[in-house]
Amino acid sequence: MKQREILDERRRQLTYFTSCNAGTCQCRGFRPVLSNEEETVERRNTRAERENDYAPMTRDLESLASEEIIECRTCGHSISFHAEPIKTLSEEEIDTYTDRIADLQTCCSELSEIDPTNESLQTLYITMQMLLKSLRTLTPIEVPFIGKPNFEPDSFSPFILVKKFIASRPVDNAEKHRLAEIGTLFLTEMNHWRLESFENLANNLSEQLEQGRYRMMFTRLDYYVNMPSKYLTFKQYQTVDIFGEKFALTFCDYLINALNSEEYSPFGISESDLEESSEDLTTFATELKSWIEMQNFTDDSYPSSSQRRKDSSVSMEDLQLTYVKRKKPTDHSASASSRESTESPVNDESEEEPRKKKKDRSSSQPSTSNSTKKSPETDESMAVVRSLIRAIKLESDMDAMEPKTKADFEELNKEVSRGLGALRDEESGLIEFRVIGNDLDPFQDHEQLAQLVELQNLFGAQLPKMPKDYVTRLIFDSRHLNMVILKRDVGVIGGICFRPFTNRGFVEIVFCAITAQEQVKGYGTHLMNHCKDYMIKNKIYHMLTFADEFAIGYFTKQGFSDKLEIKPTVYHGWIKEYEGATLMGCHLHPQISYIKFPDFSKGIQALHIGYKMENGAECRGRVFGGLEHIFRESFIELRKIPGTDALKMNKKTCYQLDELDDTLDTRITSILKKLTADKNAWPFLKPVDKHEVPDYYAYIKHPIDFKTIQEKFRRKYYVHQHLFIADLTRMFQNCYSFNGIDTIYYKLAYKLNEVALKLLKSAFPESSLYPELPERPST
Repeated sequence: MKQREILDERRRQLTYFTSCNAGTCQCRGFRPVLSNEEETVERRNTRAERENDYAPMTRDLESLASEEIIECRTCGHSISFHAEPIKTLSEEEIDTYTDRIADLQTCCSELSEIDPTNESLQTLYITMQMLLKSLRTLTPIEVPFIGKPNFEPDSFSPFILVKKFIASRPVDNAEKHRLAEIGTLFLTEMNHWRLESFENLANNLSEQLEQGRYRMMFTRLDYYVNMPSKYLTFKQYQTVDIFGEKFALTFCDYLINALNSEEYSPFGISESDLEESSEDLTTFATELKSWIEMQNFTDDSYPSSSQRRKDSSVSMEDLQLTYVKRKKPTDHSASASSRESTESPVNDESEEEPRKKKKDRSSSQPSTSNSTKKSPETDESMAVVRSLIRAIKLESDMDAMEPKTKADFEELNKEVSRGLGALRDEESGLIEFRVIGNDLDPFQDHEQLAQLVELQNLFGAQLPKMPKDYVTRLIFDSRHLNMVILKRDVGVIGGICFRPFTNRGFVEIVFCAITAQEQVKGYGTHLMNHCKDYMIKNKIYHMLTFADEFAIGYFTKQGFSDKLEIKPTVYHGWIKEYEGATLMGCHLHPQISYIKFPDFSKGIQALHIGYKMENGAECRGRVFGGLEHIFRESFIELRKIPGTDALKMNKKTCYQLDELDDTLDTRITSILKKLTADKNAWPFLKPVDKHEVPDYYAYIKHPIDFKTIQEKFRRKYYVHQHLFIADLTRMFQNCYSFNGIDTIYYKLAYKLNEVALKLLKSAFPESSLYPELPERPST
């Protein structure tokens, strides 16, 4: 009884890593004895385990967790010999090591799926080595070779640097408050920064980056900041705490160049915050970088050697410099920061019982008139709630809909009802879905082979144009898999044969059919949705198929389109093409559960219709006159269209059109005449000859020249001055980007650009868009 109490589920799993204490036994871990059935499964799964080297460990740990197994299959000794080092561990230590086992399984799973070229591969190897050593020796996790925070002990952390920078600005308190807000965005973005590949990062830096420094910086950031968010036993650090001046300078350099490229996607702040504060962030990063470079932080400038990472001597009066912290998914513990007292992180009320604190605060403070005042967000939320309530009543209020809306809603209802019917059949056990294939193993399950034969017969009956031997060859090909629908007491009633190209990120759908007796029940759509979820689970996000004229309608309803979102170079030469068939593709979203999507889409449509009916009620049923008389003008104001006076618009949502410019054509004609007559304009008078410059059109995606501009002018394309100026700007920019600064074409473009700039500023003095001059070429 005593041994049974010691060897509970957690301790049995720990014996997998502890060495045997029986005499001179060299066994390094307990391995459970497999039953005859498990040995058969092991032989059958040989191919799968070759693809996942960690499957045996996962299987053995599951066996140890589910039942008591006494004998080790490696050394033959009792499990008690392996459990000897575990007996002295406390319950808290057992919980810690159990969490490390879970972390090791997570790490091994990621290692089996990661691309060999991924920079995080080294981090995963380090993590696995640290976890294995800790479990085998039953000791704390050691510090890896990359060192431990803080990584620049002789410099201030980025948080302190930003705080010092703002405090040093010779501005009033209002401006310092504004700088603190920008500093919050800056620190949040730095704290959530995920380094790109070496090539991409180097392209976004003004200064040269050594690859050795990049790899060390990437590994440290990955191991101490990114990786702990997915693992249970690793401490979560904050980027702005553990690095120093060099890291801050690198991030400033990156942020400045990335924001100027106008293709920047934020890491920690929202898109709206980035859009509103992009210029402020660029200015802040530029000034901070210059300030750090000008500062000479000597030993005398630091408070003391022990306080360099947590300097709280900077006075910022009432300002609160904050940032959003990186947290574990289930992290409610105290901050990992070494300077918790010097900052007030956004959304972080010391992270200890946050709900209780909020409740206490609200109950301890007396209510004021401001607490009951409605905000614009409250009003907007109430409008959405009212629309949602109306949407819920839609099914009993179908007569209130417009005829076309009602027809569309009923059609969707019909499709959703079929899908929900198929889902109910699956939940009740009437049907089930399996992925089967022929792995060429002589010991594979005979029931699975029988299901493959049934699927072969089904495809042969439902796809009579396909040769029987061709269907058989693909179904039993080891590179193809098949998702089948099995109906209780019937067998295979439908299936999809597909070939996954995991490394290239797409799958080819070869055959898809449902038996005639089971059609029009929603099984086909439910089968495809199961297939989509299976692909997402296996990190495949593009589905391709060649559909004949009878299958195009089905695949269109399943979200396929002939406008592919995958480059032809990815799939060309890898899939078989069929005459008379249309290549269609479907791009999968990794965060969508396609099995549940039909019901979700019904709710979204109901909400949309309800919102439209709620907010457009005052115009419903009114018929307005035609617009033919209004469109005699080139431009019309929105308020002139009957019915638009009832629209609820504000200045942000209503775009005000400029008044019609009667002299625009005259001014454009004058400018074009002067530019084309200039002595420097000869390279731009007509399109570039692709025979003389064969690489031009491969590099320049949007060519433009004076001949094309004049043709667009004759077709009345230039209805606004900015359209004309944009084409001129593009013509000059194309020349600058294709030709070197010392070439004759660059110099001619520069001289002509100077002329164009003077003409445009004279003709359109109110314009905010002009073809700016680049770097001046040498004479």
